[in-house]
Amino acid sequence: MSSVSKTFDWYTRHPKELRGHAGKHVAIVDEEIASVANSAIEAYEKAKKKYPKKIPLLTYVPKGETLVL
Repeated sequence: MSSVSKTFDWYTRHPKELRGHAGKHVAIVDEEIASVANSAIEAYEKAKKKYPKKIPLLTYVPKGETLVL
C-alpha cells in the first residue's frame, strides 16, 4: 500500500479522532494527525516541516453535522 493510500485509509477509519478538531484544517501523514491549524496552508506547512519527505492529506473538519454528497 502506498503512503498516500495508507493515509487516506486512516482518514476514513478514524472519524472520532478528527471530531476533536472541528472547525479546523487538519494535515494527516501516514497514520497520524501531523498538524492542526486555522488554514489549509498553515496545516500543510506545519506538516511538511515535520515530515519533509511525505505528502500530507489535507482536510477541513466541519462543525456539527454535514452531509457530503
